Amino acid sequence: MLKRNSLQIFSSVILALFLREIQTRFGSKRLGYFWALFDAMFMVLIFAGLKSAISEHSMPGIEFPVFLATGFLAFFMWKNIVKKSMGAFSANTALFNYKQVKPIDTIITRFLIEILVSAMATLVFLAIALYIDLDVSIKDFNMVMLGVFWLALFGFAIGLFTAVVGTFYETFSKIVDVIITPMMFVSAIMYTVDSLPPVLREIILYNPLAHFLELIHGSYFSKLHTNYVDYEYIFYWTFIPLFLGLYFYTKAEKKIIASK
Repeated sequence: MLKRNSLQIFSSVILALFLREIQTRFGSKRLGYFWALFDAMFMVLIFAGLKSAISEHSMPGIEFPVFLATGFLAFFMWKNIVKKSMGAFSANTALFNYKQVKPIDTIITRFLIEILVSAMATLVFLAIALYIDLDVSIKDFNMVMLGVFWLALFGFAIGLFTAVVGTFYETFSKIVDVIITPMMFVSAIMYTVDSLPPVLREIILYNPLAHFLELIHGSYFSKLHTNYVDYEYIFYWTFIPLFLGLYFYTKAEKKIIASK
């Protein structure tokens, strides 16, 4: 029997964790998968419907439900990646007794699952949008995908950093958890940065999520632009937490395992 290399072992571990996580979160019944998608879509449909009814003509040439859906789906993906990553270590304590399973593997697995759930929720929304004859045409598909995957990596970076630090300082995780939900209202999901007064515009651009949402919206809709996106700013917001998270993780892996 040939000895497996590190990549093969890693792939096998991720696949096993992926299947275990799917089974644990969604259950053995098909309805579990439905609720996973419904949970991601519910807020999108509610806010899109309300906003469309109230401000139908405030953005000429832009479908409000599509505008809001792109923002909400992106934000929920980021939020779920961060929150699921924060709890990955504590939820898989018993598995760390197996030397093949590393704590970071659980975060990578949850990251992949959230990407999958987000993709499925997006497909469901697109099907609904096409059925009710909404305009879902994309100005620059490649830039939209860049914005989405960069946002997902940003979520992974924040989640990993918080998970590692939160292992030793639980208060830090609680603070991050409290901050996440209000971020929805200051991240340019239901409006564009350009529509804000100059003072508010300057304040909201300190929030890196606003840059990501502006990138996605501005690349999706032909009537919008990405002039306010600071790529260097969001690069540092992604790279620094990712670097620190990986650095602290390599230094504290054994302590993380021992502390569980």
